[in-house]
Amino acid sequence: MMIAAVVLLYIGRSFFGIFSAAPETTPAMRVTVNDSFTADGWFVRDEITIKGGGESVKHIVYSGERVQKNAPLAVVYGDDEALELSRQLDPLDDRISQLDTALQTANDSSDTAKIDQQITLAIQNLAAETKEGSGSVLTSSSASLRTLSLRRAADQLDSASIRAERDSLSAQRDSLQQSLSGRTAELKAPCSGYFSEIVDGFEDTLKPASLSGLTVARFRELTSKAPETRHSSSTLGKMVQGFSWYLACEIPAEQAERLQIGQELKVNFTQASLTSPVTVYAVNWEHDDDTALLVLEGTDFNSGMVSMRQQPVEIIIASYTGLSVPKSALRVEEWTDSNGEKHKDTGVFILSGSVRKFKVINKLYETDDSYIVEQSATDSDMLVEQDQVIVRGTDLKDNTVVKT
Repeated sequence: MMIAAVVLLYIGRSFFGIFSAAPETTPAMRVTVNDSFTADGWFVRDEITIKGGGESVKHIVYSGERVQKNAPLAVVYGDDEALELSRQLDPLDDRISQLDTALQTANDSSDTAKIDQQITLAIQNLAAETKEGSGSVLTSSSASLRTLSLRRAADQLDSASIRAERDSLSAQRDSLQQSLSGRTAELKAPCSGYFSEIVDGFEDTLKPASLSGLTVARFRELTSKAPETRHSSSTLGKMVQGFSWYLACEIPAEQAERLQIGQELKVNFTQASLTSPVTVYAVNWEHDDDTALLVLEGTDFNSGMVSMRQQPVEIIIASYTGLSVPKSALRVEEWTDSNGEKHKDTGVFILSGSVRKFKVINKLYETDDSYIVEQSATDSDMLVEQDQVIVRGTDLKDNTVVKT
């Protein structure tokens, strides 16, 4: 029995040596990690509400568009009948414009190959502008594409029939315009800025002038009521003045300690898939409180951003790009220089073929279970992408062969 036990022990140690000699590895992958935290952000802007909304109103501009002072925003009709007459005018105006373009291009002998190229480019621009969602720009681009299409077919147009149709439609338009005379009024922009159709009632309470001294308690009070209970149907929309916007967030005190006025950050609007550069405008915080009020200032406007009020955000203090290394892979190697002085290097072992090699690393950022380390493209003594990092192994020594 004793002999059998010794034999079993020997076999077990042999198998253990075989399996322990094969180290566990993971590839060094290139990643980008944000040093960030999340918060609930509230837009604060200099906004003016525009009275005169209702069912008998037709918008001329769209949410997110920038307009000049006194520019027409909408047409107000005296009654539903007047609004219906105006809706009949729109297709007439559009068709007359098409016919005018056709008459101008009836004798156009432009190079068709060149026009085809212009049409292709116009379609590409129209697709890009559709993604942006600017109504006025889309209208202009559509008209340009229509003109090019008519120029392309100029040799097939009958000028006489086009002119007859145009005269008939023009007479219909004049009759409708006469019926509308005195039954419409224009609503104009009270200032230069960005127009938004969304009015939530916070326009008069969340003002930039109050941000410097705004406390957490007062901020909670101002934002406690739901926006839909504040909405008024008697408004056309609002104008957002200036070139800056502000974002107010209640944040933990430990995050407030990391920030200072003027510091440059980035804010990621997670629901809108939009990232914008910002600077710290104010950090209102009593040092014995658990939370602080952070105010960020931004200048990059987006057509969708103008109508936002409350948004979940990721506040990015810094971003780090490098190679991800598990914490379990870190090793400290001691060595002695020619003067007899001892040194310690922090790094990882990699498996190159069947050889274990030690590579020194430079830490950039620490996560819960890994380090982001500096990446090298050419230096063989530093970690490079796809190096097989040893996360578990025995008898780890530099430039040694793995026993099999």
